[in-house]
Amino acid sequence: MVNVDPELDERPALDEGRLLAAVERVLTMTTAQWRRIVGAIAEDIEDAVGDRSVSETTDVRDDPTLRSVVVLTDAFLLSFAAPKQFPDSWIRAQLSEDLVVDDVVVDEKDDGIETVQFASVDDLLDHLSSSDDS
Repeated sequence: MVNVDPELDERPALDEGRLLAAVERVLTMTTAQWRRIVGAIAEDIEDAVGDRSVSETTDVRDDPTLRSVVVLTDAFLLSFAAPKQFPDSWIRAQLSEDLVVDDVVVDEKDDGIETVQFASVDDLLDHLSSSDDS
């Protein structure tokens, strides 16, 4: 699932071109880029866990499944499910505009998030334009 956040409350005008370029950048990432990102996330988690014992010895790199991507004009927010390592939590990572891992957090799942789906990018842009007017 890809969510697009135009950050209308933080920016007076929507830069549609920049936002669409960010969506394209994340949707066209290569397998090698995804592996590099997952590897960097796993390293951050391993560094945080240190020598503490864990109940599942599966490599963190083998467990996560990408569940959603939030695209901002200058960053990306990724949410992974990792049922073996973190069955009751999400692994959340923030990537920079250049697809470099900036931050990693493991937090409890909260399924109370509202999701809005669009059939096309045009429908999304129509929705954003109408939301900007209100």
